[in-house]
Amino acid sequence: MSARKAPEGSFSYPTHSTWAENLYQAIVNTCAAKGFAPVPRQAVLEGLAPALGQGEAKRVIERTREGRFLRDRDFHIEQRGTDGALLVLKVDLHGAATLPWVNNDRTRSEWLHPSAENQERLEELVGQQRLVAARTVGLERAKSALRALASTATPAEKDAAVGAVETAEEELFRAKRELEACEQALGRRRPLPVVRAVVEDGIPLAALTTEPVSSEVAAEVQRYAVDMLRRRARQRPYDLVESLVQEGQRDSTVVVLQRTPVIERDGSRRDIWRGHHATGANRADGRLETFGVWAQHLLTGVPQSLLRLPGEEENRRMVVQGLGEILRRISFLLNSEYADPDRDPEGRAQRAVRIAQVPARVVVGARKPERLEESLRQLNVHEHLRGQLDYEGMDRALGLWSTLVKAYQAKGLLGELLAQEVAKGRVSARELDEDAIADALVGARALDELVVLLSPGDAQNPRTLRDVAIRCATVMVFPPVPPRPKNLPPRAPMPTGRYWPVVRAALQEAPWSQQNGARAKRRTEIWAAVVAQHFVHRGPLAAAEGLFGAPEVQFGVSPDARSLASLLTACRQGDAAAWETLVRRHLVPGMISAAEPFITPNQGSLESSDRKGVRRAPSNAVQALVNAYTDPPEKVTRELLIAFAEAVLRAPDPADEDALVPGTFWAPDARGNPREGVLADKEWFDALFPLTSPRRVKRQQPPDDVAGAEGDGEGRGGDTVELDEEIPEDPLARMTRLRAELASAVTSNTVSVAAVAEQIAQLMATVQDAVRAREEAGAEKEPADVRMLYVEDFGKIKKDASDIAARLDAATLAVMSL
Repeated sequence: MSARKAPEGSFSYPTHSTWAENLYQAIVNTCAAKGFAPVPRQAVLEGLAPALGQGEAKRVIERTREGRFLRDRDFHIEQRGTDGALLVLKVDLHGAATLPWVNNDRTRSEWLHPSAENQERLEELVGQQRLVAARTVGLERAKSALRALASTATPAEKDAAVGAVETAEEELFRAKRELEACEQALGRRRPLPVVRAVVEDGIPLAALTTEPVSSEVAAEVQRYAVDMLRRRARQRPYDLVESLVQEGQRDSTVVVLQRTPVIERDGSRRDIWRGHHATGANRADGRLETFGVWAQHLLTGVPQSLLRLPGEEENRRMVVQGLGEILRRISFLLNSEYADPDRDPEGRAQRAVRIAQVPARVVVGARKPERLEESLRQLNVHEHLRGQLDYEGMDRALGLWSTLVKAYQAKGLLGELLAQEVAKGRVSARELDEDAIADALVGARALDELVVLLSPGDAQNPRTLRDVAIRCATVMVFPPVPPRPKNLPPRAPMPTGRYWPVVRAALQEAPWSQQNGARAKRRTEIWAAVVAQHFVHRGPLAAAEGLFGAPEVQFGVSPDARSLASLLTACRQGDAAAWETLVRRHLVPGMISAAEPFITPNQGSLESSDRKGVRRAPSNAVQALVNAYTDPPEKVTRELLIAFAEAVLRAPDPADEDALVPGTFWAPDARGNPREGVLADKEWFDALFPLTSPRRVKRQQPPDDVAGAEGDGEGRGGDTVELDEEIPEDPLARMTRLRAELASAVTSNTVSVAAVAEQIAQLMATVQDAVRAREEAGAEKEPADVRMLYVEDFGKIKKDASDIAARLDAATLAVMSL
């Protein structure tokens, strides 16, 4: 540990050893008074006390005449009155102190039976993984040696270096092939570790233990468990990590103290005590990801290179093993980073500050410790099978919409956004009743509250009020992002304005620089759910799939300032841009939620008896209608298009014709007149506007160079060890390091090449001055052989310059995959 005084901050330091002992005594006395078996002493000292938040040990203890006890308000009994009753301590833990529990019923099908044969196969697989890592390091070293050869190296030396690389590649290939065989022998699964209650002096206690294994096997089992957990978590309808970053962890989860005995390479045994999440395992994994710590490292030891303190020399053989020292280093680094006023807003300290301490219920006593694992498993099953039911798609999207509206309101930006983007400055934010408008947008009031936002020329009626509500939903779900400043450095974060961060926080999204289809799909579903509420016949969410993409998410959608009447007039006058705006922003909701929908999901059986028209993507139907204005198919006229648009805008209102179902209308003919007897439905629409090849739409706002935007006490000697060999660098850590080195390398080479260009210019000037001096002196030219030597030297320089150009071309192609 650094000799510097630890900086203060939100990230707590391990509990002092004196308070750790006091906590253990309080737990033992409380368990004895309540009839529970306590946790082992080492579990408290090594697994619980270091993980406690600032001052938690002192807070939960009270001293009486009989001794120290836990305060009544800080513990309670789970499953009271049963043999599986547990005494749990309610405390705040360090956000990076606990692990996901391997024995998670949600992933039980991904594990093998814990037989001796399977355990042997696992040990063989881990050994082969270690061999592959060693072969990979050997290949990197061989390639480095080849690159480091001087230009004056002999052919024999070059051949030897090339041969070493080829040999290393062959060895790595064989090792990977044998590793694949080991994976197949296990069916690409792992044997489930057996856990039992800890027994000391013949007495079972309220903690778990596994069978002794090697440290590599323990790390592999933990890594595999997290990998399976993440696969299951892909079904989650929101980004859990971003949820923790934005809101922290609100609910308290159950943590059990577990011992993992590991056998080191020298044959010695080490008992590892850690807190494992019997419930909330995904949250534990999400927190570790935010802190930048791998679960398997937290279990068996974190490489010192990942937690190197200021002024400490890097040692790739050193591993930080003690939980107290790991958390002390994490807190030291993050408190130092957070104290910097110029800290990175997307840095680890900023992202982890809301989960610096998290609520937990730690099992410190059990009525029957022999049933501890069963009791915890039942809690886990209840968490996943009998917990709060998930929303259906439409309800979930509307719930997110309500959250978004309230988020704008809480930030005081709702009126400002609607006044600027929907009303286009015709009214000020102060003139808007934000509470009434918010209630209207979420369906708690009538849409009459939105009349102040109507465009000039639009009369107050259900059609125009519905249209302005859709405009509000569009701009709120896809808020505008200001253009990238011209003087902004290439790698500087993009300023997203005031509105985009509100949406990101409300919807738990990743940073602006990370484009992905999932974010566009999620926002499109919210938009579709909101606009569907304004129609009698609500279309499904899937009917809007693909109507908004990454550009709309990244740069927003700004509503057109013209009224519906003005847009229709512009379309009659030949304005193709007005027609596209009318279709994409005003007709699409009615085409999805019509009594006879024209846009349906691109899914389902093609042979379905009730399917009308052809199976096509929603975006294809919209594009076909847009293209029909400038490139009309047969029998399509501008009058037909305008009549169809007016009918769609009017369609949700009751039909005038008695023979039609409310919301439907007769198909218009080439002159725009209704063709009585021909219903305007999807079959008619698809026949008139056939499938089209979607053309590329130019972005409204090109992203100029957005690709680049983006405790006190002394340390104990047993907390770190030095291994006999270097630890292979983690691929993710290596990627991060090389990306950081790349920027400085490019800058350095730019400076070097500029210096070479300047030297060559000086060389040319010197040659020209020498020629002029010879001519002025009337002297003879240099001998021909001397001049030829100069020419040969210049030729060598020119060849090297050509090699530089070729390598830069190759680097340019390679960097596109960065």
